[in-house]
Amino acid sequence: MKLFAKIYCIEPALPAFTARTLASRLSTARLFHSGLKTTLRSTIIAAQPVGSGSSAQTKDSRVGTVTQHKYHLVVCNSSSKEWPSKVETMSEPITALARGSIRLPGKAMVTLSDFSPLQTPSSACCCHSSSSVSGTSNRDDTQEPAKNKYDRIDVAVFPLGIVAKQIDVEGANRLLQWLSHQVLPTSWSTTNPNLPQPPFEHAWLELTHNRHIFVCTHGSRDYLCGAHGGKLLEELRSLIGKRGLSKHVAAWSTSHIGGHKYAANAIVYPRGDWYGTWCDRCRGSSGPSLNPEADAGAILDSAINDLVWWDAWRGAINMSKSDQISTFAKNNTDHDEVTGHPENAHSEDNTFTAWVPGTLRRSTGGN
Repeated sequence: MKLFAKIYCIEPALPAFTARTLASRLSTARLFHSGLKTTLRSTIIAAQPVGSGSSAQTKDSRVGTVTQHKYHLVVCNSSSKEWPSKVETMSEPITALARGSIRLPGKAMVTLSDFSPLQTPSSACCCHSSSSVSGTSNRDDTQEPAKNKYDRIDVAVFPLGIVAKQIDVEGANRLLQWLSHQVLPTSWSTTNPNLPQPPFEHAWLELTHNRHIFVCTHGSRDYLCGAHGGKLLEELRSLIGKRGLSKHVAAWSTSHIGGHKYAANAIVYPRGDWYGTWCDRCRGSSGPSLNPEADAGAILDSAINDLVWWDAWRGAINMSKSDQISTFAKNNTDHDEVTGHPENAHSEDNTFTAWVPGTLRRSTGGN
């Protein structure tokens, strides 16, 4: 089965995801590669937009809980074993990023991760289309003390798809200054001469075919994140291997992203959708999930098919709370099941106040 999907090239100038502005930024990508063969076993249903504006409401308490931010800055090559409750003070460059991120237009989120994009092609991912995607970092975290390890850091910026190499405090400030521009190049438009080029050593990630799933496993910050997040990450990595998708898909751990009570929390890039899988099932307790393998399967399906798993959706990057709520409401009314891709499902007047992506419902099995 040949898979065709929609991906969007995010331009930072967008104040929010709107259907009209994003329509011109959507490009069709063929996701049928030797390492990306799968069958979509979830039911695809058409999005039925109803109502509009921020007045849309939802009964799901998860929806609208993603704090609006324009960028996600990922400090690479880190281990959850090193993370204190507050990672912002682990080194001067990280502190500079954390302080400067909240002053950026649109703001940014800073986390630490085992994401290792600049390792050798056999051990890491996505700087080149021929690289393999790995779910673990081969870096030996015991080689140097954490205090010295983070004096210079690699920082990946999503959804732009750029990695700033080995930056110190001065480099962190240069990165932040560059991110303050209204419009920036992305991994889809790296050579546009009309856009400000990065004033630091960098590499571009391959995000046309590669997908990255970040799962919060920050147990020292909250037990639920460590327990549920760790289990989801384990299931995702296992499932990626079983399906033979490791060439183009990887799952990574990340430090605190917010929403302990919705753990396990995951973000899928390049789309930037957030999921909270356990949520009301355990009502904040540390009990086991009902079916972590099915949850991993649903997230993986959404990642490789560029769709949304609405059953666990919290929101998305660069969306306001009202847009998250109205988008969810438009995609979660009564549906008639259809086959094929629902991207052409629009209202008669074709007017939307929020982005309306494809819709994915999980069937009885997650894989």
